[in-house]
Amino acid sequence: MFRVNAIRGNHRVGRGTCTMIDETYTDQELIDDLNSEKIYTAKAAIEWAIDLEGLWLEKGLNQRWGEDDDPQLIAWQNWNKEA
Repeated sequence: MFRVNAIRGNHRVGRGTCTMIDETYTDQELIDDLNSEKIYTAKAAIEWAIDLEGLWLEKGLNQRWGEDDDPQLIAWQNWNKEA
């Protein structure tokens, strides 16, 4: 559970961030995915969650309407500013 707590407490992907990890993953789903990826440390779990969120946002770029002010592009740009 320490890996889940590390993710949930992270300022980028944790509770209250409105990220895909925060909004859609249950604790058990996080544990299952971390185990399947053989991620056993808190640091690696946070890195995995941040990478996963970045991929999720990048995937959203495939759906955008192409204007520079569309929400998918803005979300992705903001995410990368925080990196």
